[in-house]
Amino acid sequence: MEIKHKIQFGTDSDELAKKVLTKEKIATSSLYDYYCMNLKDTIKENEYVSILDSQNREICIIQITKIEIIEFQNITEEFAIAEGDGNLENWQKIHTEYYSLMLEKIGKSLTGETKLLCEWFTVITC
Repeated sequence: MEIKHKIQFGTDSDELAKKVLTKEKIATSSLYDYYCMNLKDTIKENEYVSILDSQNREICIIQITKIEIIEFQNITEEFAIAEGDGNLENWQKIHTEYYSLMLEKIGKSLTGETKLLCEWFTVITC
């Protein structure tokens, strides 16, 4: 198994990594613009990824099972729950704030049409 990428989740990497271990979090999203601008490495389906905590320690290894590009306004309740955020309303609140800050760093603003790279995964080993 070759691990090509590492993920450290945004706002609370320790809490989100724990949600991966409990399978409360089985998906994640990123700003598509960051990939287009080569600010993030592109991950492909079936690749193995190391999940890191806030201290850069490996928590587990996941395998990406599905990747979709979805506009912010089209995120579903199912995806919001899969990201470990409980429901769509909570997901929108958290991600509106987070993605607005991230887009500001590259001179852009969050809109309903902002594209997200949405990845579904399964835990392989802890």
